Amino acid sequence: MNVLSTGKKDWTNILFLSLTPLIGIVGTALYTVHYGFAWWMPLLTLGMYTLVGLSICAGYHRYYSHKSYECSPLIQGFFAIFGAMAVQNSILLWCAGHRVHHSKVDSDWDPYSIKRGFWWAHILWIFEESHYDLDNVRDLKADPIVQWQHRWYKSIGLIVGFGLPTLIGAYFGNPIAGLLWGGFLRIVIIHHTTFFVNSLAHHVGSQEFDSEVSARDNWMVALVTLGEGYHSFHHRFPSDFRNGIRWYQWDPAKWFIRGMRLIGLTSELHATPQPQIDHVRLKVAMKQVESKLTKIEPAYGAEIRQRMHAALEKLEQSLALWRQQAAERARDASSAWKAKRKTSLRMARHARKEWRSALNMLSRVQTLP
Repeated sequence: MNVLSTGKKDWTNILFLSLTPLIGIVGTALYTVHYGFAWWMPLLTLGMYTLVGLSICAGYHRYYSHKSYECSPLIQGFFAIFGAMAVQNSILLWCAGHRVHHSKVDSDWDPYSIKRGFWWAHILWIFEESHYDLDNVRDLKADPIVQWQHRWYKSIGLIVGFGLPTLIGAYFGNPIAGLLWGGFLRIVIIHHTTFFVNSLAHHVGSQEFDSEVSARDNWMVALVTLGEGYHSFHHRFPSDFRNGIRWYQWDPAKWFIRGMRLIGLTSELHATPQPQIDHVRLKVAMKQVESKLTKIEPAYGAEIRQRMHAALEKLEQSLALWRQQAAERARDASSAWKAKRKTSLRMARHARKEWRSALNMLSRVQTLP
């Protein structure tokens, strides 16, 4: 296996993850009460959190772990430097663990399996030494930027991660406040918000895209992790550059990736076709609704099943058309793919209406005396 706990305590991690909250929260609060507060202090925390957080979410996770898009060496360098400042391991080791998590989710081989408890998934797994054999990151081992960062990430994380906010604090006349607000407090926030993806997003939320694994969509986790909380969708479609697929869902990492495409720094953004998303969602919903149908009048249950199966059939036809137009578009054989694309999307919309009709009928029937 790629990541294997040795069972021995990692005292470096234990001390670091114990002292940083003490200094970052208690130390920052006491220093600020004693020496005063200024407007730039929380802005420094927020700015550092955003830059480092994007490097983990859009960089370590969506680019390096899942290759959901391509980006220029400039952006890769940004991810390497600011990602190291998160002090969550190098790109190479972070991705090795994360890829095992996806391939072995909820099993004994999952390095931060929620099956071992909330706090194990959140932080306790980091308190044990781990062995990485790196078989699943051979692509990253051949990447010169990844290799450079792997050699130097500890120095970058500590020297730049603490030195940069200290220098910014010095510019405002208070280097210690800069170190505390932009260094220690920021690290605590980055750590535990990221850890919530492994713990809370596998514990609380909706399983809209896969009810067989523990990953869940949790908007609160998305809010504090720059969009990483839509975890049921992510585990079902890990190669999608998005986590929040609806326009109103909070996903700054997705917006960052799209924004960089406008200036030519990202490309080949992979987005799962809408008919495929709807098809998966409906199949999961049918499983979840089935238990409710056994508790209502058989005639109503048959009608609701019929409507849902009709919606599923339309979605299957829509998905088949989508795949045909994608193949034709790739060959650039003709413009016929455009008509098929429109037809596919129209069928998907009709299927969603049929689906909602079935769910509305179920809601009405459940309220009958």
